[in-house]
Amino acid sequence: MADDKYLWETLPEKAFKLRLQYPEIPAYITDNLRYELFKWQEEALINFLTYEQVKEAEEDINPSHLLFNMATGTGKTLLMAALILYYYKQGHRHFIFFVNQNNIVGKTEDNLTDPSHNKYLYKKNIVIDEKIVNIQKVDNFSNDTDDIQILFTSIHKLHNAVYIIKEDSIFLEDLQKRDLIMLGDEAHHLNAATKKSNGQTKLDLKTELMDNASQEDIEKSWEHTVIDLILKKGKTSQDEPNNNALLEFTATVPTNKEVVQKYIDKTVYKFDLKDFLKAGYTKEINLVSSSFDKKKRIMQALLFNWYRYKVAVENGLANFKPVILFRSKFIDKSKENNSEEDFKYFIDIINNLSPSDFDFLGEVDEKELFDITETYQKGKSRIIDIKRYIKENNISIKDIIEYLQYAFHERNCIITNSKSGTKTKEKTDEETERLLNSLEDKENHIRAIFTVKRLTEGWDVLNLYDIVRLYEGRDEGTSSNGRKAGQATVSEVQLIGRGVRYYPFAYQDKEKRKRKFDNNLDHELRVLEEFYFHSDDDHRYIDELKRELKKQDLLPQNDKVIKKFQLKLDFGESDFVKDVKLYRNKQIENPAKRKRTLEEIKKDFDFTFKIERFGLRETKVILDKKEDETRLKAGESESNTLSKKLKDFEKHIIRKAINVQAKKDNSILRFNKLKEELAISSLEDILKEEFLGDFPINLIVPKHIEKLEHLDNENQLYALVAFFGKVSTELKYISNPTIGSEFEPVKFKDYSDWKKEKSVVEEPENEYLHKELVEKDWYVLDGFHGTSEERSLIEFLKDTMGNFEAQYEQVYLLRNEEVYKIYDFEKGRGFMPDFLLFLKEKQKKLYYQVFIEPKGSQFKDASGGFQDSKEGWKEKFLEQITEKYGQKQVLKAENKDYKLLGLPLYNQKTSKIFKDAVKENLTIEL
Repeated sequence: MADDKYLWETLPEKAFKLRLQYPEIPAYITDNLRYELFKWQEEALINFLTYEQVKEAEEDINPSHLLFNMATGTGKTLLMAALILYYYKQGHRHFIFFVNQNNIVGKTEDNLTDPSHNKYLYKKNIVIDEKIVNIQKVDNFSNDTDDIQILFTSIHKLHNAVYIIKEDSIFLEDLQKRDLIMLGDEAHHLNAATKKSNGQTKLDLKTELMDNASQEDIEKSWEHTVIDLILKKGKTSQDEPNNNALLEFTATVPTNKEVVQKYIDKTVYKFDLKDFLKAGYTKEINLVSSSFDKKKRIMQALLFNWYRYKVAVENGLANFKPVILFRSKFIDKSKENNSEEDFKYFIDIINNLSPSDFDFLGEVDEKELFDITETYQKGKSRIIDIKRYIKENNISIKDIIEYLQYAFHERNCIITNSKSGTKTKEKTDEETERLLNSLEDKENHIRAIFTVKRLTEGWDVLNLYDIVRLYEGRDEGTSSNGRKAGQATVSEVQLIGRGVRYYPFAYQDKEKRKRKFDNNLDHELRVLEEFYFHSDDDHRYIDELKRELKKQDLLPQNDKVIKKFQLKLDFGESDFVKDVKLYRNKQIENPAKRKRTLEEIKKDFDFTFKIERFGLRETKVILDKKEDETRLKAGESESNTLSKKLKDFEKHIIRKAINVQAKKDNSILRFNKLKEELAISSLEDILKEEFLGDFPINLIVPKHIEKLEHLDNENQLYALVAFFGKVSTELKYISNPTIGSEFEPVKFKDYSDWKKEKSVVEEPENEYLHKELVEKDWYVLDGFHGTSEERSLIEFLKDTMGNFEAQYEQVYLLRNEEVYKIYDFEKGRGFMPDFLLFLKEKQKKLYYQVFIEPKGSQFKDASGGFQDSKEGWKEKFLEQITEKYGQKQVLKAENKDYKLLGLPLYNQKTSKIFKDAVKENLTIEL
């Protein structure tokens, strides 16, 4: 086991040995998805495409069986949507989606088949090979359509469909004749047979599963039904190519050694919860424990809800609707603290709200809350922010009551237990499921949810911000390994896992779907990035909850702490800050955008289209064989190239081609966007030479076609659709609405309030450097926290500071905690370099402002540098700064001279490049 490697670990080496090219994600995938792929989704697709290349090169005839091990909330369903498009392009039309729970089936149906649903994952029109592709939800597969057909089912239903033949039902013989792509979600439930049989997929159950079948029977049925009978078509070995595929998706692979071994050679991608949380695409978890009783805990959560709503509205976030989940202890209505009782209790509070219900605010100990240093407790101090907000904005309690009674009216609250539920199991009806799975929809009115454990799995929600535990006590147990979290706590942690999904919103030029204020915890919008779990303050329960959160990687093993940074007092009051200028630039509108866009496209534009629709099909009927033979009889084998321009084509064909491309969502070829992009007043303008009229189009046609008019309109249309597809791609690629301005001086003291409060994980290496740096005069911030590359840079500067001080009269290093931003000259992209190094030459009034950016090896390109990586533009920008302001040109401001220098991106493994640049540009002897 120790020597075994996962599939994702072996793929690069296999691809290298087979001399395979690094795959790119096809445009027919990215162009047809409604949402942009995250980095990890792209990586998962690249791994999958590499697997496909390896399988083809090795001539593997076995069906594909792969596992995507990805954390909850990472977008597994969007990845499924992308994979469906891939397989469609390869000729597959029949797909089966299955899972262990019916409610997850319904949710995924909406995601993949309902264009009107707010979580639909495809563009309005899916266009592949110049034709619109439809997706059908089916009960039986058909050969009479070229659409994507998806059968949505549960393991239970799929098992019975195989073993019980009913009229119009899917049955085994039909499935085994087809090429099928199966998508299995929540796959950690699907390995009961492996656990029971030490890796052998045995099944005694070969009859109908009854409605009251146990979960274990349902789960163990799947391995035999899906893998042996459907995926492998009932064969123990494959004697001819089997084009079936089973793609499993799970956040958690069971730790049972047989299951782990089973998936070693199937796990094509792994992105666990720890990776996801570290990447910054979730809410920050806050444990808001207090001595408040049940009613006051509810009131506190309601106040947080009101405050979030107000902050969102004041910052222009339309249709923002924060949701609260109230967790009860029991389903059984005869027991105290059951969900129905809690629901009625809450409604009574809302209906009878009075100003005196808010008197608990006076009980808040502000001094104690100010002393909080752990990030996970930051939410406790938000109550102080709310008190101040109410006072500073002169808000009356009656206004808050009015909001709460409207927002949390009984019609806006929901309970996850219908009349068909039992004392131990919650059941929801179809309408409740619809509401629970569309909470972000602006038409969805639900603001509060009451549940016990109905929503611990398969529930996707972005605008859940608070969970309130409506009872006290704990059920911690013990195991052979020591203390063990009780089942109630495990369920609460699962609920928290649903709540941490990030609610995307736009703010300046920051990424919409990622946390924006980790380094600015006092920003008012930070409250939209925080998730609160409200409970009593039983320290034993909180310890138990924290341990389980850490076990599930929802909290880091080392607690995050709140750290504050600002300029050292001596430096902030120094003559350097008072007298020296700081240079910066701005993001401005690009005045040459349209002209440069078309000139650049036309300069390198090369478009060739081969007409291949000139063969004849001939079919020979052979009576003693099952299938007739069909062969292609070519009309001509020799070709001719017609070199034309867009303006040579008839206008009605051009318009038709534009309309085909414009059907794609957000197409740049829609007239309103073309008008903005190219400054045209009508579609006729496109044919003018200064626009697209002179763009070249090369057509490879049969030899007998000597003129464009000899080519039929259909083939001309195909060619122009492809032409405009390329033009659209090029326009999007270099469309450049903004640029970075020239650098200008501002007073350094304008930035003297260099204060930042950020959430960090304490590490011994950072603490050691922090203690060292606060004692160094050349380091001008009063704290330090950084990555391993940033620490490496600091070590280099420590070791060479004597060399710098021998050359320069003043040397200051400033850590930029996301205060100072510059914009690259070409596209106006924002860049906050991690460090600014300030130098003053001896006996001269010449000052240097040096930009330094450490960068980890994970950002490097294939050659081991940064030039062709996603971070390459930053290195180019730094080079341009040096060329522009650090060599020949000297900037002048108030009788002082300045040079600006951008050093190459620093990386410990390639630090020689950086050190050589230091020696060359700063004349430092190293």
